[in-house]
Amino acid sequence: MSNEKNFKGSMRGEFGGSITISMRAYFSTYHLWAADHFSKMAGKIEDGHEGRPKFNLEHRVYVMNSVLSAAAFLEAAINELYQDAFDNHPSYLGNIDEQLNNKLAAVWEVTEQEKKRTLRPLEKYQIVLGFADKEKFITGENPYQNAKFVIELRNFITHYKPMSLGGKVKHKLESHLRGRFALNKMLEKSGNPDFPDKMLSKGCAEWSLQSVKDFADEFFKRMSIQPNYQKVDIDKLAGKK
Repeated sequence: MSNEKNFKGSMRGEFGGSITISMRAYFSTYHLWAADHFSKMAGKIEDGHEGRPKFNLEHRVYVMNSVLSAAAFLEAAINELYQDAFDNHPSYLGNIDEQLNNKLAAVWEVTEQEKKRTLRPLEKYQIVLGFADKEKFITGENPYQNAKFVIELRNFITHYKPMSLGGKVKHKLESHLRGRFALNKMLEKSGNPDFPDKMLSKGCAEWSLQSVKDFADEFFKRMSIQPNYQKVDIDKLAGKK
């Protein structure tokens, strides 16, 4: 099976009866694999391009979905930790002390159960590190900065509002993303604006994936927790081995 699971069941009778199973799945693992998969699909199309500049819808969709999955992984990974603390479910949390568990559960109750406050994804990570007396991320440096820009790019895609770009009119994300990855080979020599056309590239997808993984890996290292996505062989689960 793909994730850590709790099984609770009972069976009645020799040939019949009922079985009740309780299962807990961690979708962060799925999102991480999806981000990698869509990135590779975009790469195959972009690497195979020759000739004049060309817009390719399939390529664009793969890049967009890689970014969406990368950001979804980042959110799911921290939500899973808080939810396990709230449910007092130890498989994700490992051996964190009871006091920390109770603090995380209290935050989750206020923000997710009672909806009294909304926390941004990266804020959730910083709160955990603070409660655990671990070093918080420096917001102006990587891996925090890259993770932040992945989320901003995800928000642009998810909550998209059309605007005319080109010439002196540039989207604010263009300056944030410039130089972080290679541009789209299929449109690099075109007159299209750098963002979004040239920047939604296989390089962007690869950068998004690596950025969120670097951030999450560093977080769980500081917390001495081994999350689900580090425990399982994702490619094997996807039938790639």
